[in-house]
Amino acid sequence: MKKFTFLVVLVVALALSTLAACGGPSATATTGTTPAAAGAANTVNMTGVQFDVSTITITKGSTLTFTDPQGGSPHNLVNGSQGQAQPEQGVPDFGSGGQTVAAGASWTTPPWNTAGTFHVTCTYHPTTMTLTVTVTG
Repeated sequence: MKKFTFLVVLVVALALSTLAACGGPSATATTGTTPAAAGAANTVNMTGVQFDVSTITITKGSTLTFTDPQGGSPHNLVNGSQGQAQPEQGVPDFGSGGQTVAAGASWTTPPWNTAGTFHVTCTYHPTTMTLTVTVTG
């Protein structure tokens, strides 16, 4: 009986520790907006010819990772809107001509260190891929 009780206590303890390690609130996108923590690498998925969110809010010092799933089409990301590079002061460097993200690849921006509202667009899909990035203090 002692062995059985010990086994039950052990199983319950393992189950509770697993739930504690994996549980807790998870970030979810609501109405096209994703909140993000400082210093975090926040992901924006590019599915087909659109971003999975239209806006994202991050804190200063955070980065953004743009992910193009396997089998997707390539994207060329620039700071701007409607497929046009329109450099906004305070946006991390997207490189000369933008950042091309191939199917099955991803790209992480340098940290966003300036508070404000900024824009990211795809030069290949100008009418469907515009993202508003809000950086908070």
